[in-house]
Amino acid sequence: MSTTNIVLHQAPELLPKEWVERAKKVSTTLLSDVMDRPIEMEHPIKPCHIDSVLVGTAVTIDVESGDNLAVHHAIYHSQPGHVLVVNANGYEKRAVIGELMAAAAEALHLNGFVIDGFIRDLSTLSKSTFPVFSRGAVPGGPKKNGPGRVNDPIQCGGLAIQPGDFIMGDADGVIVLPREEVEGALQRAEEKAHYEAERLKKIAEGQIKPAWLKTV
Repeated sequence: MSTTNIVLHQAPELLPKEWVERAKKVSTTLLSDVMDRPIEMEHPIKPCHIDSVLVGTAVTIDVESGDNLAVHHAIYHSQPGHVLVVNANGYEKRAVIGELMAAAAEALHLNGFVIDGFIRDLSTLSKSTFPVFSRGAVPGGPKKNGPGRVNDPIQCGGLAIQPGDFIMGDADGVIVLPREEVEGALQRAEEKAHYEAERLKKIAEGQIKPAWLKTV
């Protein structure tokens, strides 16, 4: 289906809510640790609000540099549980979203934004609990001419992303997993979280040196 010069494909099936809730109890660092390949977006992509935690199903959006028409359409073709993941080509001169679009997405109970590009209205978004991740902020507003594509495979933050992928972001950055790898990754991350909790307890009790570290 196309709207003007925006190509819209069907929104992906949502990930199980159980996965979302379990992910919120671990972290991007734990999930990163249990994978044998890089799953992290490039490090400049960080939350506007340091305490933001974002978990959900990727709706992928590809835009022309400095344009956000496809993002507007994606907001209204998504549903609660979706995260809007935008390849804005890292463009630094114009913002992709600002306060108004974030407010609309939040009112529709979407799960947040990840933008390989820039936002504006940082003063407001940095105080909001609605998760918005980007490379930074600039004053300039976007064009609304298109073209753009919604729910096609994209590149974002140095990673290839498919519609429906698992997205998680927190203060350390953003990670991406194909849905077929999520259950196993969560199980391993939960096990590592248990290990780290026990390790912190031992440190507090005075057993500071880890058992695996051999004396040289």
